[in-house]
Amino acid sequence: MEALRKHFEKFITLSENEWQDLQVCLTKETIKKKNLLLKENERCDFIAFIHEGIFRFYSFNDDAERITAFFFSGDFVSNYRSFLTGKPSEHNIEALADGVIYKIKLEQLKQLYDKHQTFERLGRLIAENLYLTVADRLDSFMFQTPADRYNELVKRNSKLLLEIPQYMLASYLGITPETLSRIRARK
Repeated sequence: MEALRKHFEKFITLSENEWQDLQVCLTKETIKKKNLLLKENERCDFIAFIHEGIFRFYSFNDDAERITAFFFSGDFVSNYRSFLTGKPSEHNIEALADGVIYKIKLEQLKQLYDKHQTFERLGRLIAENLYLTVADRLDSFMFQTPADRYNELVKRNSKLLLEIPQYMLASYLGITPETLSRIRARK
């Protein structure tokens, strides 16, 4: 729990009362490798903080998996579009390793927003951070080479990348596994 508090306090300082109210709303869950945190066509009604583990965000397109994100310890994971709109998710969220998450449901988050203005600000700051992450990802496909995208991913979390199969990394980077092999061979 202390890691979660430290992460939140990168955005904003929480009083003891605010922290206690938040802890009451959080549910700790252990997720086994290959289990789905969210299935396609389900409504996402949570945001989770990853204490341990690796997760992938993916969908199917023409019978092929399309991985659009990886989430690591210290990240928040959710299908934020489904969370905000209440519409079914078009993506799956799967554990790539055994993990521990802290989950908050939408209704509980709304109650925190109503009770403490600090949480509205925290929610806005996290949403802004998420937007910047998505914008950077889109920009990377427009302005970077696959090798540049791979190097950015390595900078983000090189140790954990060893646990992700090459075909998944290639899907995330928008390239074939063979192209990824050539990029890695140049290193």
